[in-house]
Amino acid sequence: MSGTMGRMYIGTSGLQAHQNAINTTAHNLTNLNTEGYSRQQVLLADVGYQKLGYTPIGINQTGLGTRVEATRTTRDKYLDQKYRLQYGRQNFYETKAGVILEVQEYFGETEGSTFQDYMKNLWSAIQDVQRETNDYVDRTALVATASSFADRANEIYAQLVNYQKNLNTEIQDMTDDINKLAKEIYELNERILRCEGGKLEAANDYKDARNLKLDELSGLISIDVKEQPNGTVHVYAEGHALVLDDRTFEIATKPVKDGSDLLTVYWKTDEMDVFNLKRISVDGDNSDNGSLKGMLSARGDFTPDYTDIPLRENYATEADYQSALLNYNKTLNNRDIANLISQFDQLIHGMVTKINDVLCPNKTITDVNGNTYTVLDTDRAGKGYGEGNEVQGTELFVRKSQDRYREETLTVLDENGQPTTKTFKVYNEENPDDYYSLYTLGQIKINDDLVKNPALLPLTKISGEEFQDVANELLELWKKDFATLDPNTFVTNNFDNYYASMVGDYANKGYTYKGIADKQAGLVNEVNNQRQEVVGVFSDEELTNLIKYQHAYNASSRYITVVSEMIEHIIERLGS
Repeated sequence: MSGTMGRMYIGTSGLQAHQNAINTTAHNLTNLNTEGYSRQQVLLADVGYQKLGYTPIGINQTGLGTRVEATRTTRDKYLDQKYRLQYGRQNFYETKAGVILEVQEYFGETEGSTFQDYMKNLWSAIQDVQRETNDYVDRTALVATASSFADRANEIYAQLVNYQKNLNTEIQDMTDDINKLAKEIYELNERILRCEGGKLEAANDYKDARNLKLDELSGLISIDVKEQPNGTVHVYAEGHALVLDDRTFEIATKPVKDGSDLLTVYWKTDEMDVFNLKRISVDGDNSDNGSLKGMLSARGDFTPDYTDIPLRENYATEADYQSALLNYNKTLNNRDIANLISQFDQLIHGMVTKINDVLCPNKTITDVNGNTYTVLDTDRAGKGYGEGNEVQGTELFVRKSQDRYREETLTVLDENGQPTTKTFKVYNEENPDDYYSLYTLGQIKINDDLVKNPALLPLTKISGEEFQDVANELLELWKKDFATLDPNTFVTNNFDNYYASMVGDYANKGYTYKGIADKQAGLVNEVNNQRQEVVGVFSDEELTNLIKYQHAYNASSRYITVVSEMIEHIIERLGS
């Protein structure tokens, strides 16, 4: 009798198991369009078998029912890892491309008036003066045009510098998002651990939520996910622990260095920098990954000037130059905004100083003690036009904080080799270590003396005649090559070609980054489609399963009915 009654459990176990399967299938259908949801599967297994004896062909045994072995999600860890890698690279290049697109607008290349128009206007004003150097109207027009040129150059520079600083807000927001996601992943780890601690229930929905957070995190920073035997995950960001079983490791921002307006990202626990931006150009190390690194890479670590571009003639040995070039390639060449600032400053510095050097030519002298000085060459310099304006050494562009010359009385040897004392206009040299001594963006402006009196332009000979040689030399500046755009190349450019190359090279970077980002987007979509084939819920398949489990449930119910009728029949027969 006990064996007969025990058959009821077989049917009951079937009801319970297939009811669970029906519930799981219904759960899949309910979450058909839920982002990040992974299809769940119910694995059924036999409870066991009761051995009744042996037959000539095998063991005679009877089943004891069915049970739910597990309710699992269908995920492919390899595809998850691949998706996160490609998604991080996509965000890296999308971020850099977006930065370049915004910065391009500052030069007006997409609008009606470009900075190159200001360069052309300056050349045209010099051309007009060259035709009649003593004409007061043309001189006035040249000063006004040069003033507009300097103002526009400084305006673009200020916009670039402010944009650099404004990116701090986005960097801080990304940092906060990473810390928030890390905390949420840690909390989901705890929920999963509590849920699965008794081995009675699977925390599949929590794991789906966690995977969604991990996907989002991978777009911000390069991560490595290690799944633990207890169901939790350890997350490492840029090779450093971010989420462990017992804690999270926060990142924070601080100035790149004392006095800097730019922020960098570091680990609060050990104060180490999160990123090594010098490795971004190295292939195969996943260094081009995550929008936060892309933002830092596009911005740069400092606001440079023309002195940060190494010139071979400024170094005593080839080894010194190659060392400076290596440092440039590591710290500036891949920093899109910073590199553009340095290139633009090199153009403006070149134009300003060469124009000034024509108007106020210098020469080198040696005093009786062997000391050398750079002084105004009074034999080659022109003078202002008109009575009271016959002065030399009036430059067109000035430094805000330092005059071009200082007067010094020096003892030199005359033509006969005899000591003589003279007063010279000694040139105040530019010092790379002193920002205020440089003809650099933010420090240059038009000469106020010329604004008040354009007749002071040194384009006149001592006799009052037009100094045509000076005007011709000013005009020739536009034809001469003055610098390479990049120290890694050997192509030198004149002013117009340099600007065109600078803008074109910057735009090409944007196209390149966008091209890589678009390619990555395609890879991300492809990998995600592969993931969906594994984790996605397909209504037709789930409806088929639902019908299958309903039939199985009905079969178990019918089985219980038959056993119940059999027991009832036995009891009635025994009672009679």
